[in-house]
Amino acid sequence: MSIVRRIVGTVLIAAAVGGVVAVERHQPTVADGATSALGAASGFPQVSAGNRISTSWFCPGAAGGDGIDAASVVVSNPSDTEITATISFLSEQPQESKNVVVSARSQLVVDALRGRTVGVVVPVVEIIGSVGTVEQNIEFAAGDVTSQCVSHTSNSWYFADGFTSEGSSERLVLTNPFPESAVANVSFTTAEGKRTPANLQGVILAPHSAKSISINEAGAHNESSVALNVQATSGQIIASRIQHYLGGGRLGYSATVGTPSPQRDWWFTSGRTGSSVTEKLVAYNPTDADAQVTVTFFGVGITNGIAPDQASAAASPSSAVTVPAGGVVAIRTDDIADLPKGDHAMLVSSLNNASVVVEHVLSQITGGSSFTAITNGIPGDLTAMKWRVPSGLANGARNALSILNTTALDGTITISAVGPGGEVPLPNLQNVPIGAASVISLDVPLGATDGEVVVTSTVDLAVQRRTTRGHGLVGFGIVGALPVRQK
Repeated sequence: MSIVRRIVGTVLIAAAVGGVVAVERHQPTVADGATSALGAASGFPQVSAGNRISTSWFCPGAAGGDGIDAASVVVSNPSDTEITATISFLSEQPQESKNVVVSARSQLVVDALRGRTVGVVVPVVEIIGSVGTVEQNIEFAAGDVTSQCVSHTSNSWYFADGFTSEGSSERLVLTNPFPESAVANVSFTTAEGKRTPANLQGVILAPHSAKSISINEAGAHNESSVALNVQATSGQIIASRIQHYLGGGRLGYSATVGTPSPQRDWWFTSGRTGSSVTEKLVAYNPTDADAQVTVTFFGVGITNGIAPDQASAAASPSSAVTVPAGGVVAIRTDDIADLPKGDHAMLVSSLNNASVVVEHVLSQITGGSSFTAITNGIPGDLTAMKWRVPSGLANGARNALSILNTTALDGTITISAVGPGGEVPLPNLQNVPIGAASVISLDVPLGATDGEVVVTSTVDLAVQRRTTRGHGLVGFGIVGALPVRQK
C-alpha cells in the first residue's frame, strides 16, 4: 500500500470516528542526494531481508575528548549459527581493526575508544553475510546514549537541529571508510542565514579516516539553531553529529548519524506534552523551493499502556507551516495544536514538491533535574511489518516501545526477544491488537532477556523506543528501531 493510500485511509477512518480533517496528499518523489542506484531511503537505518555477501554498519562515533566514560558497539546475532565480523576504528590516526566472532543467538559488546581520551573514534563493522545488526552505546555522566548505525554511505548529509547555546558544544564528524580520499563541503544555517565558511570548503578526508569539526569554532557559537548541510564532491562518506547540552533549556548528550536526503513524510512515535515539557519539531528545508508542511498527531493522551479507545486517537492535521527554501523552522507542538497532556505520535508531511529534514527535540524538567532527547524521524518509505532492536530493552522499563500503526487497517503485533532458546515472544505481548491509525506504548516485562528484540505485525508500523540514561539520572533517550526491508 502506497504512502498516499495509507495516509488518506488513515485520515478518513480517523475522521469518521474522531473528527479528523483530510489533507491532500501527493506521491513522494525520489529526493536528490540519496546514494545512487540504491533508492531514496537507502542511507537510513534499516535491515535488508535479502542475502548479501557482507553487510557494513557505520556508527556515529565517540569523542574521547568530551570526557566520556566508555563507548562500545553491540553486534547482535539472532541466527542459529555464529557469525564473523571485522570492526575497524577510524580516526585521524592510522586505522585499527579487530576480527570478532559472535555466537549464535547472542550479542557481543566491543570497546570502541580503545583507551583513547582525546579525538574521535568511529566504529565500522563489516559482517560476513546479511545476518546481524549493530548499535553504538556511549556511557557518560551527562547521560548514556544509544545510537543507530547505518548500512550505506551517501554523498549528502543533513542535520536540522544543531545547538551551541550557553556553553553547549557541537561536533560534526566526517568519516571516509573507503581506500580513496574524499572531499566534502560544509555549510550551516543559523538565525542570521546560510554561511559557507572558507575553511569548511574542500575538506579532504584521507582514506579510512574520520575527522572532527567543532561547529562552535567554525563560527556558529552560542546559537540556538544550527542546521548543517554536508556535500561530498568526491567519494561517499558518513556524517554524524555529537552534541553536549549544557544550557539554554537543554541538558544531556547525543550522538547521531545524519539524514542522507530530505523526505516528504516523517514519522515520530515518542512525542510528549506536559506542563514541564518543551517539545519541538525542527524542520530544515535544504531545497530551492519553499515547503508547506503539516503535523498530524496520533494517540494523544496515551500513557503507560494501550489506549482504551484506539479508534478515536488521532487529532486533526495542523494548519500548514511554511519552511522557506534554505531555512529552518522550529515547530512547537503546543503552539499548533490544543493537545491533551501525555504521550503521542506524529506525522510531519510536506504538501508540495519540496522535501524537508525533520528532527524531534524533547526537553523535560522532572525530579528536580532535566533532560533533552533528540531523534531523527522515520521516512514514510520505511514503515514496515517487522522491526529489530539490536541492543534490546531494559528490563521493567516504562513506555519502552512506542508503536504506531501507519495504515487504515486494524492489526496485531508480537514482541519477541532473542535468547539462548532462539526468538521467543515476551509474556503477554503476543498478538496484541493495534487499531488503525493508532499508537500504543508498551512496558518491558520484568525478567525479559537482554538480547535483541523483534517486533512483528500484520500491518505496517513505525517504531521508536525510549532508553535509560543511567547514573541515576531522570528521563530517557529516544532511538528508532530498525525496519526490516522486504525489497
